[in-house]
Amino acid sequence: MRCEQCSRKIRGRAYTSITGRKLCDRCGTQLQGRTAGVVAGGGIAGGISTGGWYARVRKAMGRPPRS
Repeated sequence: MRCEQCSRKIRGRAYTSITGRKLCDRCGTQLQGRTAGVVAGGGIAGGISTGGWYARVRKAMGRPPRS
């Protein structure tokens, strides 16, 4: 299976977005962070910066499993 965002091969479990797209871990993490930034009132710029921050935090934590 390939990621519907970046076309990389998905290894392990795919992240399924609210719209049903199958995403790799990297794209799923970016989407979650960007969504959180926009919902928190940061607009587009806040969403992009929050997406990068969230990706770095998950990488530093060793990518704990999603619940």
